[in-house]
Amino acid sequence: MKKTIALILAIMIIATMAIIPVSAAPGNENYGNVKKISDSDINMSNGERDSVWDYALAIPVADDTGGGTITGTTWVLWSDTAFYFYTEVNDPTPVSVDLSDWEDGDYFDAWISDSVEIFISVEGDSGNLDVTPTGNFDDACWQFRIDRDGIPSSYQRNGAWTDDFMCGASVNKDRYEWAVKQDGNKYYTKHKITMLGAPHAGELGLQIQINDLEEEGGGAPQVRANGASGSWDADQFGYVVLVDEPAYIAPVVEDTPADEPAPAEVVPDVIVAAPPPAPTTGDAGIIAFAAIMIIAAAGVVVFKKQTAK
Repeated sequence: MKKTIALILAIMIIATMAIIPVSAAPGNENYGNVKKISDSDINMSNGERDSVWDYALAIPVADDTGGGTITGTTWVLWSDTAFYFYTEVNDPTPVSVDLSDWEDGDYFDAWISDSVEIFISVEGDSGNLDVTPTGNFDDACWQFRIDRDGIPSSYQRNGAWTDDFMCGASVNKDRYEWAVKQDGNKYYTKHKITMLGAPHAGELGLQIQINDLEEEGGGAPQVRANGASGSWDADQFGYVVLVDEPAYIAPVVEDTPADEPAPAEVVPDVIVAAPPPAPTTGDAGIIAFAAIMIIAAAGVVVFKKQTAK
């Protein structure tokens, strides 16, 4: 009996433990699978949303404390040559930074702006481009930023500050491509990141951050895709899984034969019957002679009948 009671108590304790919620540490969240596309599926000449983004993994970016006013969503895709990100930002206080005295390539506080930052974890020391699943705090993750006015910047953690902090198109054109679209209280950014080498299937450590400049000269609060304590804490990044599957399969369009012209109406040859030839003069004489002989024969027959009487 005692053994039975002890067994029941043990089962109850295990069941109770199973229903107690466990608080996960921030970061290392699997955002989901990212499927593959062709580079031709995305037009990097503008910030419009290409149709292929309908097949992308969507990652919400918002202040999970509920105190922020800015929200966004980032969609992720990949190809044989690049990582692609498309972000839609809802910003009730859009602000453009006054850069009238700034020259392309010069340093400025680019993060104090309405902007979107993509962080990708790479292994090891500064200068390494090998991407890694979730990273460690010591890993030198890369950052790629675009502000709402289309100014890019990039930096690798542990790089030489500020020499390695690249601001402007001229110093980033060989690292990644970018595009922006503004629409009232919304703006859209598009990243095509190529400098980290050819992507391959597997896990990719990732962080997404939106900076919200609420007024010129003020600060720029940040919201992230997960609860990481800081922008550069690679050990707390979430991750995606790049899968070698097409994001979509283009429908097969059968060749439609060109309209063929209707066959020409076949008009049968009209055969006109020839009238019988008119009798010649010789023929008329023969016919007359035959008629006379017939009449004469008839007369002979009548004569014989009368004689016989």
